[in-house]
Amino acid sequence: MSNRSVEDLSPLWFWLPMGLVLLQLAVRYASPEMHDLYIQGQKETGLVELMTPLALIPGILFGIKALRLWEFLPNFSSRAWIAMVTLGALYMAGEEVSWGQWLFYWDTPETFARINDQNETNLHNTSAWLDQKPRLLLELWALIGAIRIWVLDARGKKIDPGTTAYWFWPGRPLAWTGLLSALVMMPERARDWWDVRMPAPFDIRVTETQELVLGFFLASVWLRLRSRSGG
Repeated sequence: MSNRSVEDLSPLWFWLPMGLVLLQLAVRYASPEMHDLYIQGQKETGLVELMTPLALIPGILFGIKALRLWEFLPNFSSRAWIAMVTLGALYMAGEEVSWGQWLFYWDTPETFARINDQNETNLHNTSAWLDQKPRLLLELWALIGAIRIWVLDARGKKIDPGTTAYWFWPGRPLAWTGLLSALVMMPERARDWWDVRMPAPFDIRVTETQELVLGFFLASVWLRLRSRSGG
């Protein structure tokens, strides 16, 4: 193992997802019409929708780079987890643009048209198990990871890089981003669970912060692996 200190993301990266949230709040407050047309958009044409694959593509690349340093992960379970997160990021990015349909405008194949409730070439609109439930698990993973880091800090404990937990949970720089990714979903949760609608401009939907958690996590893993490899 390298004698260099283990590198990780700077906590300042938190300001990128926070900036997305603040931008959407500002536009929603200043001009609801502009927000609905250009930010939220129709179908897959809004900035919010297009930000999802843009947020995930760097994460996918970092995940592939991390897997090239496979031998510096401590065990099979940590390796399988990084591979799973990378594939999950690829799935979410591909699904968001219907695997290219909303970029190249092909007609939905009959097979998908029969089972897809939005007539798109994707899987997440065919079942909650391929859409809402995986997203909820991602949200819980980020939130629990944030709470875990703060509890460990309060107890003065450090995490051993030779354990699976070190590579499974989001690291310290992602704690606030993980909390933010859960908080931005509360307007949607309040509406769906309790039929409570948040007042403007807080009635926004910024799921891109969750995608950024995945991207940041994979970047963090690659930085830590590069440090361990001495690269």
